[in-house]
Amino acid sequence: FLMIMIGIWLIVSFFFNKFEKESYDTYRSGFSVILKSNVAILFLLSSTLVLTGFYNLSRVQTFGTIAALFSAEIVAFFIYEAKIKRTLPTPRALFIDDKIQKYHFSFFLFVADFILLISSFSAVHYYKQGLFLIRPEYSKVLFFISCLWLLSGVLTRKFDVQKHKNFYHALTPYLKSFVFVFSITAVTVYAFYLFHFSRMQIFGSLVLWFASELVFYALYYLDWTELQKSEDVQTVEQVKKIIANETKESPPLDFPISQVDSTPKLPAIEKLEKVYLKEQPELLAFLKEHLDLTKFDLHGISVLNTHNSFNIETLENQTIELIINLHRVNDFRNINKYFLTVHRKIFNGGYFVGSVETIKTNREKIFRKFPFFLAKIAYPLDFIFRRIFPKLPIFKNLYFFITKGRNRVLSKAETLGRLSFCGFKIVATKEIGDLLYFIAKCDKNPSLVQNPSYGPIIKLKRIGYMGKPIYIRKLRTMHPYSEFLQDYVYKNNKLQENGKFKNDFRVTQWGRILRRLWIDELPQLINFFQGDLALVGVRALSEHYFSLYPDDLKELRIKFKPGLLPPFYADLPKNFEEIIASERKYLEQKMKQPFLTDVKYFVKGAFNIVFKKARSL
Repeated sequence: FLMIMIGIWLIVSFFFNKFEKESYDTYRSGFSVILKSNVAILFLLSSTLVLTGFYNLSRVQTFGTIAALFSAEIVAFFIYEAKIKRTLPTPRALFIDDKIQKYHFSFFLFVADFILLISSFSAVHYYKQGLFLIRPEYSKVLFFISCLWLLSGVLTRKFDVQKHKNFYHALTPYLKSFVFVFSITAVTVYAFYLFHFSRMQIFGSLVLWFASELVFYALYYLDWTELQKSEDVQTVEQVKKIIANETKESPPLDFPISQVDSTPKLPAIEKLEKVYLKEQPELLAFLKEHLDLTKFDLHGISVLNTHNSFNIETLENQTIELIINLHRVNDFRNINKYFLTVHRKIFNGGYFVGSVETIKTNREKIFRKFPFFLAKIAYPLDFIFRRIFPKLPIFKNLYFFITKGRNRVLSKAETLGRLSFCGFKIVATKEIGDLLYFIAKCDKNPSLVQNPSYGPIIKLKRIGYMGKPIYIRKLRTMHPYSEFLQDYVYKNNKLQENGKFKNDFRVTQWGRILRRLWIDELPQLINFFQGDLALVGVRALSEHYFSLYPDDLKELRIKFKPGLLPPFYADLPKNFEEIIASERKYLEQKMKQPFLTDVKYFVKGAFNIVFKKARSL
């Protein structure tokens, strides 16, 4: 016992710097060091005696020795302070961060950790007793450990979300909590002579709990902390902040391409044909089809093959008229940051050429690579890992941790929508091999009004009563960022009979099913109860679609609330002109007889939906 006591005393003393003068600068610091070291000795000594089975040792001997040591050290410290003259070292400077660390309690971490504790105790109980139902005497043990768990969580603040220097600092509160619970439990077992309880049940549960904590928190840390280190630009406020910082660093040039000398001093076309794009004749032909390459100067273009935004950052701001990056967009973790960086380097009127592996091209590649029956298995697995995982909490950062953000699959709509969000106008697209190439023109500012929607329930900005904007809720049926492609789709896709776009590539496969079954419209009931929508009324339109209407009909439309059931389902118009005529007829009748008109259109619309299978697709 004496040898164990001395060994633990030495380890603890060196750990708490007990033999350094700086530890005794003040009475408070000296008392704190002595108190902490003796408590640590008590915990470690009790744990050692319990785990090694030294049950016959006198508890008076153990606790009396530590109490005597603590008293002697306190007396010696006060004598040392009062009687011995010594030169105190210069007080150490206190460095206080300007930004006070804010702590935010996480109910998720609290509940998850409690579940891990209960599960660990139950798992060991099943291993020892063969039953998940905990015996009454061990229920008391579990209650005691739960109380210690709660106390340790409060003391170590391990349930608080906060920023840490690295992963090891983030785990420190969990290690402290485990040591606290383990040590207090050991002291209690030894002090009250509770040796009839299974040590495997008690301490095995604690070890299993701590191990599961490490695994869980590692995933949590990757999901919440690592993401913040390299978070992509997703909101209008973030875009505004970037633009404001850029304006401070270097005033924007903002001159159109027409003001640049149109006669190139050193034409770039020869270099593009014989060097840069020599191995890619299809891409070169695609560029020639949509761009006059003879007007580009060699010093005004940049041809890259990189997935690192740093290589683009080295270019001078707003000095490039054509950037071609032969590396696909899929390997950039922060795609919006990448597009905004390119946007910053190109002056107004310049072009950006890039490529992306889309869901469609990826599927075609897999079915070419594998036999059909293997491709049927490989493609769903590939889709889940490369398409779904990057969008799910916890899984997305686990995916990014494994892949470093490379090789994820993007939809055509999301890629082009991100370009539009970041200030590009889509000029042309073409599939070449397994990639979709795009030409985008820098002729507008990044989005400073609308945030992209990414969740399962989206809010779409629409024109409401008296022209005020309202936000219609719907289940997502389109790929993310699709809302930024309204103008592009309108110019490239014809309208169907129902006034919607034909072959709209923005709609997902499951989105078409949701629309056919009307499931996507259910969240609009919230708008109805909020008073934004009426039961019957004209369809709530986007600003772009609203701009296509005649001025007189625009004024008539905003005099009434939009409705859940538009007159389309009553009249079943076949083209855009007939839709306008149908709405005009409905609104003119409603001006005269509001209630009867809505009843008539509701009955007729419901009949067509139920019996004629009228749909908006």
